[in-house]
Amino acid sequence: MSTLWVIGDSTVSSFEDKYYYPRYGYGTMLDKYLNDNVKVVNIALSGRSSKSYLSEPEYNTLINGMKQGDYLLIGFGHNDEKTEKERYTSPVGDYMTEGTFANTLYVNYIRKARNAGCYPILCTPIVRRSASGEWKATELHITQDVAQYKGGDYALAVRELGKAVGVPVIDMTQLTRDEYEKLGSDNTIYLHAWPSNNKLSVDNTHTNIWGARVNAYMIMSAVKELNISGLSENVVNIDNNPLDYKEKFLVSNKDYVPVVFSDKLPDSRLFKDYGEYKAAVFGDVLGEVDDTDFTLGTDANGDMNIAVRNNRGKISAVTDGIAMYYKKVDITEHFTLTATVKVNKIFANDQVSFGLMVRDDCYIDKNMPDILGDYVAAAPLFITKGEKATATFARRSGQLVLGKDTNEVIKEGGEYELMLSSSSDGYAAKFGKGDVITGGYDFKLTAIDPAHVYVGMFVSRNADVIFSNIKYTKNE
Repeated sequence: MSTLWVIGDSTVSSFEDKYYYPRYGYGTMLDKYLNDNVKVVNIALSGRSSKSYLSEPEYNTLINGMKQGDYLLIGFGHNDEKTEKERYTSPVGDYMTEGTFANTLYVNYIRKARNAGCYPILCTPIVRRSASGEWKATELHITQDVAQYKGGDYALAVRELGKAVGVPVIDMTQLTRDEYEKLGSDNTIYLHAWPSNNKLSVDNTHTNIWGARVNAYMIMSAVKELNISGLSENVVNIDNNPLDYKEKFLVSNKDYVPVVFSDKLPDSRLFKDYGEYKAAVFGDVLGEVDDTDFTLGTDANGDMNIAVRNNRGKISAVTDGIAMYYKKVDITEHFTLTATVKVNKIFANDQVSFGLMVRDDCYIDKNMPDILGDYVAAAPLFITKGEKATATFARRSGQLVLGKDTNEVIKEGGEYELMLSSSSDGYAAKFGKGDVITGGYDFKLTAIDPAHVYVGMFVSRNADVIFSNIKYTKNE
């Protein structure tokens, strides 16, 4: 039996979502269009580029697993365009030029596949859905120069690589663009994931189960036409386009429970605003909220001071409780929030945390052990582990998602630089000396409030910190 290895990013990978319409990458549906002579092994990973995937154990699985008679489908691009050193590859330059998208694909995937007797196939990235029906360059993976990061056309880079090294290319950028233009934005919304049952929550990057099946159908139809020996003759079920069977294939999550939430939040009765940021204490805070165990205010210099005492609140596997200064931001507004945080006091406990947070819900001065919204945090966790503490983390569909190590000890008197930013694909977070982390944070925070996110500074459990140099910038 031959194996079709499938690698790529979140538009290809599998997920475990609690969304109303959960996310599915097209790699999860390819086996619907192959007979039993070919086994599909989908080891695509959310948030990875062709560069960052190299550091994952799945890459070793691929290299050690490819054999004579196998096939490799390569679907990167969405994250190669991210202007971060960990993920960025340049769309400009040929496959012989180090640091380019083409070079990374050729050296690490195509050449290694051929050396193993495995047949490589390239896919350009699927488009990001246009909500208006008018295409923006970024939705077609055409980027501009940003600082030292060169912009360009990532789909074109894949097509030119295929021509240069004799690898077939399935132009999913063009195929999905053509399909979306025929359907119109009122219909393409149903091909994409919805974190909530409100269509305003639509994720314009990631497909749902129906969208993934449609994309898989287009890929395998193209494979059939390519006449790839040993693969094309095993393509099946392409007589009926799944696009014509919405009622059959568009399935919502039977376990989804809608959340009753109002974005009309009152002002805190206990704590004053800090400029444009409003005060809130909520979640599993072990009793009624008071101004004895919680402080939200200013220090002698006028900088923001947030403190939590006596084991109130936590970040744990199953509940959260925090004190936060937040601002409500429209979901369509992309931003970068930066700040410096100084630790006045802290008790070493693995449920203590402090830093920047963006989340999909917020409540005012309520003890609510049952709430568990999704969020991304530029903040440390598990600080008892010293330099092995976690530098950033998130909660997605109720599950904690951990970033990389801090590589520094969190201690009293310490000062740390923080960064949290958003884009059309998700979020990026950085704490202290750590890397900018985006892997695992490529999801929309719209499951509870589909129209807004709540962005700001927070503390949980036993910590007293000062936030200064707070800067919020709208991204273009």
